[in-house]
Amino acid sequence: MAGYTPDEKLRLQQLQQLRRRWLKDQELSPWEPVLPPQRVWPMEKFWNKFLRDQTPWKNVIYKVYRHSIFAFTHVLIPAWIVHYYIKYHMNAKPYAIVERKPRIFPGDIILETGEVIPPMKEFPDQHH
Repeated sequence: MAGYTPDEKLRLQQLQQLRRRWLKDQELSPWEPVLPPQRVWPMEKFWNKFLRDQTPWKNVIYKVYRHSIFAFTHVLIPAWIVHYYIKYHMNAKPYAIVERKPRIFPGDIILETGEVIPPMKEFPDQHH
């Protein structure tokens, strides 16, 4: 037997038609792709409207804004966090962080100033 049977020929013809139709379906129309509308943050909407006409002074203002945001988020906030940690959580020198103040009684000497705490006043009319 040499060649295809009529059923096989019909099947091959149908497959060719399906492939051609599939390839034709892959072509995009001028309206495709249909994308959903982009959601834009209010500040981004403002800057898009502000920079619509590309005047140099507006570009300079936008660059200053972007650099200030970068400086604030990448320099000032981390510097504040580091400062806070060093100030309140590092015990580099004695008495740098006072967790509990020592009790002071009359007659005690303050180490930093050498001052002597005077005795308490007596109030004879009160019961203490």
